[in-house]
Amino acid sequence: MGITILLLDELDSVIHGFIPANRANHYRSSLRTGSIVRLDRFDVARVGHTYKITEHQYVIRFIPSTRVVEVQTDAPVIKMDKFMVRRYEQLQVLANTSLELPDVVGEIKSVQGSDLKNQTARSRVVVRLLIEPNMTVFMSLWDEAASAFRGLLKAGDKSQSVMLVTTVNPKLFGGNLYLNSTQGTRFFFDTSISEIAEFVSSIGATPPQDYTCVDTLERVKKKELVSIGDLNTFISNSNEQTQEADFLCKAQIIGVIQENGWFFVSCTGCHKKLEKRGTSLDCSRCATSDVTGVVRFRVELAFDDGKDSTTFVVFDKEMNKLTKQEAAVLALDEVSNGGEEYLPSCLEELAGKEFVFQIRVTPFNFTPNHRTFTVATISEASETHSENSGVDTGLEASSSGPSVLGVKISEERASGNNPGNEGAQQRRKRGRE
Repeated sequence: MGITILLLDELDSVIHGFIPANRANHYRSSLRTGSIVRLDRFDVARVGHTYKITEHQYVIRFIPSTRVVEVQTDAPVIKMDKFMVRRYEQLQVLANTSLELPDVVGEIKSVQGSDLKNQTARSRVVVRLLIEPNMTVFMSLWDEAASAFRGLLKAGDKSQSVMLVTTVNPKLFGGNLYLNSTQGTRFFFDTSISEIAEFVSSIGATPPQDYTCVDTLERVKKKELVSIGDLNTFISNSNEQTQEADFLCKAQIIGVIQENGWFFVSCTGCHKKLEKRGTSLDCSRCATSDVTGVVRFRVELAFDDGKDSTTFVVFDKEMNKLTKQEAAVLALDEVSNGGEEYLPSCLEELAGKEFVFQIRVTPFNFTPNHRTFTVATISEASETHSENSGVDTGLEASSSGPSVLGVKISEERASGNNPGNEGAQQRRKRGRE
């Protein structure tokens, strides 16, 4: 959409500047962090109501006549940084509102991610961050922020554990506060920064503690065949909410749990569930009114392995392989049948069948309100030997291993109606209790 900059003046005032994409190349060479510039012939507008990065009520917008000239002589003395730090209570209020992208100061207690020593890796890194005495949150770093943080881990001293992180997006999930990085996220460790010094003083003058780093690269290469009871025990006994692990679980489908439906309408751009607003569907992630949706599977299946039972959530790609049907086609049957709620026969026929499921356990599985497991891939139980020796990190079957299908699918919570299929409507009609 464009380039966002922060402009500070000699009065320690900071304002948000924005350069539209069609003018970005013209001004890019003039943008250098720390340079002092004279800016004129710009437009001034009120800041939008969402994703604010400063407390200023206005934003400077670059227009075709805007000029940027670097001041070479007699430049005023201007601070390099100014932050918009928020405390835990403020982050809770801001969570899920998209009003601000605040900054936060905390002490790193642990770091977990895959291939932490590879600075070019961009997969998620989870940081357990102490932001107040006895108050810890989990921060997910993505893409450029994850790569930059890996570089800090590789080059830095782990005893420098207090950092200031800018432009994070706070979210509440299952009653827990999570912080997500954005494209504007940066990291500061300089103890001379007043916000860092104040934080160190607030938690006591204890010597900095080295934090632990858990690299999951080796763990995800080997997937262990476990029972449902083992999955529950793993979660119950795990103290670290940042743990991620992959397991293979062999179980029989008992039936489809119909409470939350079996499909949802997702955005074609980001695959997030569309929310109904009046007579239209909106995407909270894509900032556009031109949104199109597609019907996708989200099926909650009750499973039993002979000793324990649980709920697995299976999404579109794996359900397509199981049913040989597309959710959009099945949903059309509901319209042709007058909108009555039916469970498609291809879903009913799954009951009694046995499969081997690859389960990815994530931090969400550790929250009190989240006790389902998301299925990453599925294979026929008859294709799987009792010993899991052939599964590798690519999820491809060896000559003696299981045939595991597909790729990991991220879970989006969704709800919907239960459509039906002609030919067996009365047999499949959902009972009401």
